[in-house]
Amino acid sequence: MEYIGNYANWITPELMNHLQSHEGDFTPVWQPERWTGHPLLEEYKEMARPVYSKNSPMFHQFNARSKDMQDFQVVLPAFPKKRKECHWWFVKLLPGEMQAMHIDPHLVEVDNPVRYTMFLEDYHPGHIFVWDDKISANYKAGDVYEWSDPMIVHGCVNISYKTRYTLQVTMHD
Repeated sequence: MEYIGNYANWITPELMNHLQSHEGDFTPVWQPERWTGHPLLEEYKEMARPVYSKNSPMFHQFNARSKDMQDFQVVLPAFPKKRKECHWWFVKLLPGEMQAMHIDPHLVEVDNPVRYTMFLEDYHPGHIFVWDDKISANYKAGDVYEWSDPMIVHGCVNISYKTRYTLQVTMHD
C-alpha cells in the first residue's frame, strides 16, 4: 500500500457523529456464498470453514444502500485515480469485532481496479490492520493509502477499548 496524502479536512464532526450514533449494517464475517470465483477465495473459504462457520463474528459497515445512510450525503474526496464505477463503505469495528484475512470478492471480475483506505481517526493501540505481512500503525486521521494491488490479502481486528472507523473506496472500469 502506498501513502497518498492526508485528507483530514474531509472528515467532518457531522460524519463522525453520524457513524458514532448509528449502528450501520451488522455484517457476518462468515459469508461463504461471496467467497467464490477466485482460487484464493476458495482457499480462504475452506480454511475459514472449521472456525468461522461454527461461531458468528460480526462487524458493522455503512454504504450507500444502508438504512442508516439514507439521510446522510457522502461526497468522496478527490482521490488521484478515477474509474467508471465507484463503491464506498465505512467500517465500524467495535471492540472485539474483526474481519478475517481475505481478498475482496467484489474485485474478482472487474477491470482496472483501484482501492483506497482512509483512517478516520488517529491510530489507537489495539486497532490492527494487516495486509500481506505488514501491520499499519501510527497513522493519523485522514491518512489515505492506495492499494498497490487491490487483491492483497488483508484483515483487521479491534482488540482495544475504542471503536475503530475507516472509509473504504473501490473504483473500477
